[in-house]
Amino acid sequence: MSFNQRSLWHQTREQQDTLSATPVRLELVPERTSDLELYTAEMLRRTQAELQWYRTLYENTPTIYFSVNATGIIVSVNQFGANCLGYTPEQLIKTSVFSLFEPTDKQKLSQAFIELFSAALSSQSINGEYRLNCPNSKITWVKTTLKISLNEDYPDKNPVILMVCEDITAYKQEAFSQQTSQTTIQAQLAEMESLTRLKEEFLSTVSHELRTPLTNMKMAIQMLGIALHQEQNFLVEMAKPRAERSKASRYFEILDNECEREINLINNFLDLQRLDTDAQPWVLETIHIQQWLWRVVELFQARNRAICKQKVSLSIAPNLPPLTGDPFSLERILIELLTNACKFSPLDAEIVISAQLNLEKIQFQVINSGIEIPRSELPHIFEKFYRIPSNDPWKQGGTGLGLALVQKLIQQLEGTIEVESGSNRTCFAIELPLHRQVSKK
Repeated sequence: MSFNQRSLWHQTREQQDTLSATPVRLELVPERTSDLELYTAEMLRRTQAELQWYRTLYENTPTIYFSVNATGIIVSVNQFGANCLGYTPEQLIKTSVFSLFEPTDKQKLSQAFIELFSAALSSQSINGEYRLNCPNSKITWVKTTLKISLNEDYPDKNPVILMVCEDITAYKQEAFSQQTSQTTIQAQLAEMESLTRLKEEFLSTVSHELRTPLTNMKMAIQMLGIALHQEQNFLVEMAKPRAERSKASRYFEILDNECEREINLINNFLDLQRLDTDAQPWVLETIHIQQWLWRVVELFQARNRAICKQKVSLSIAPNLPPLTGDPFSLERILIELLTNACKFSPLDAEIVISAQLNLEKIQFQVINSGIEIPRSELPHIFEKFYRIPSNDPWKQGGTGLGLALVQKLIQQLEGTIEVESGSNRTCFAIELPLHRQVSKK
């Protein structure tokens, strides 16, 4: 009903009410939330809850889980397993798994690795019993299952060995005293196999089942936007200030943003897993910083007009030497930092990206004003799934994995990242060596 039609209707109605002796009662009927909104909100909530449940289950399952590369270097370990061995996960990652076993069993375990990579056993698992050499652990014997995990998305990349260690210290002690129960052994083995299957299902779910519905939802949202534009000139409505938009356009924006955030969460999580297993493909190129940095910023602004309302400035030192590195990874690092700066800065703030030479390294800085990170939170901002409490005044949200991914990429590039925040200003500083070579573990 147009504005003129509504006015004519009210005039006619007032004339009728004046002549009629029967009072008229007006009622306000609340708008009903659409089925699409309810369905999408519930799907997003279930996806987040399911991912959190799997992550908590993996970290706290009472079994030792390792992922190691072909040479035995540990690339991941669950929290419960590290604690059982008397270490933290950080102390174990990038160390040799063979160092955790008695010298007399190291050769036996090494032979199992060799057999695992033979053509006949590439799709099977190998079991064995080994003695540990961990001074702070109460576990002395473990039953180990080894299995190769091939990445279905990247079949040509280096394989990862899944290594499950079950505590059989009590079983060995019973066996030595001839009191061990065969039933207990069977139950332990069945439980170990069940937990191994659970982890494989978890990885498969993250890789496929969680991404597929979100991809379909994103496509449906885009088609909905096209249909609404054809029917209601929707793009013009979306270009208006938020306070002047219709309810339909505001609901559409929320739906689109939340779906995109969940897709980023899944993709960041999988990228972190690939980096932990050295599966990141490196492409070293000569990067001419002056031209390259301008192009990255222009691309970012073109793709993120909805969130990047601030003034973005570049400050590049003259005559910078070229940088040898992976342009894809470096671009992702800077775009992630720029995205955070735009999300958490006032609209009238300025964001500065600088590049300069610092001894034999190139230093990049991303500086934004208008908000600070509390000093007590700075040591935690690169942790996975960590969000700074009460530091999102504009309710932009995030995945909690962006900065963790940035730190991992910088480490892979043999660089460093530091952050300073104070006096209404936050600065992320990255330093990268001018020249590097690919080093695979």
